[in-house]
Amino acid sequence: MEQFSPIPYLAMVVNCMFWTLYGLPMVHPHSILVVTINGSGSVLALIFVTLFLIYSDGKKRLKVFLCLSLELLLIAALTFFTLTQVHTFKKRSEIVGSVCILFNIMMYASPLSVMVIFFLSPFFFHALIYFML
Repeated sequence: MEQFSPIPYLAMVVNCMFWTLYGLPMVHPHSILVVTINGSGSVLALIFVTLFLIYSDGKKRLKVFLCLSLELLLIAALTFFTLTQVHTFKKRSEIVGSVCILFNIMMYASPLSVMVIFFLSPFFFHALIYFML
């Protein structure tokens, strides 16, 4: 598990869960297909993260578990706020839809986190110096 980054899987979990919230009849009526596909994606992403948690070492496991807990707390907070404080379908759809767009961008950008980690590693700097000489 040391070579794999959990960031894309965590981004997939939060993205699919937000889109599932968006597709609920209380938020955006007549969006059963959005709920179906993103609900399935949420289940698959949670399976990936669970496998990562099972097979990773203690320190990495704790980080992933804390990130996953934070994501679930964020989703619960948005769900509670949206369903209790916002009273029209249009406003609910706008709020949750805007959040979904942000997390959708994050999900598609998350594989780039591997490149950032690589470019910050000492190996990259040593290789760069070696090829410059």
